[in-house]
Amino acid sequence: MSQVENKSGLLIGGGVVAGIVASLCCVGPLVLTVLGVSGAAVLSKFEILRIPMILLVFAVFGIAGFLLYRKRNTCELGSICADPKKFKKMLIMYWVGFALAVAGITSPYWVLWIFG
Repeated sequence: MSQVENKSGLLIGGGVVAGIVASLCCVGPLVLTVLGVSGAAVLSKFEILRIPMILLVFAVFGIAGFLLYRKRNTCELGSICADPKKFKKMLIMYWVGFALAVAGITSPYWVLWIFG
């Protein structure tokens, strides 16, 4: 596996983590309160990280997508893009990770709709 492919996987994971951090201020207190954990309002202090983490999510997934799709045009023998099955798995991981990150980012809106 080449360095570019390693970076794509790390960027996808980093984007998902940033999406989770972006949603901590909003979903975290609700989930912990539903589970009966007191003092969950402390997580609302993460609100200050929300905008920087949202920007980080889109930057990281943008770079990862660029590396994945650009790499497809210049495949090296033995790389992920040379094997259609491996490349398809990487694309699925990318889009699932992006969907999870967007779900975390938009959580203040749909959580209110579900539990409101």
